[in-house]
Amino acid sequence: MDIQSRIDEINELEAGLLSSPKWAEAKVKGGQTRKIDDVYAQLITMKDEIEKDTNVVINRKMELGRMINKLTNPKHRTILRMTYINKGTADSICYDLKMSRTTYYRLKNEAILALEEVI
Repeated sequence: MDIQSRIDEINELEAGLLSSPKWAEAKVKGGQTRKIDDVYAQLITMKDEIEKDTNVVINRKMELGRMINKLTNPKHRTILRMTYINKGTADSICYDLKMSRTTYYRLKNEAILALEEVI
């Protein structure tokens, strides 16, 4: 789950709450009526759930960061942090660190094995 997409979703919900209401008490005769307050309550509930999910993701990233910090090899820490915390692609990490893809994958696999030993 991407934190930024959840934040964007919250912003869209808040914008919907602040915009002029498009709901009427009864649009079609004989259909179910839906009060504007019910719609707002649902939107607020959705916003709260998204915020809870976002907090879970942030806490998981923080815990992963703590585990990565336990590694002794700085190259291993860098590779794992750039891959799993910063969500970098293999190509972008190779470019930033000026290394080949083979070296990247070798270091990443070594780092994962080292992390398993630490855990």
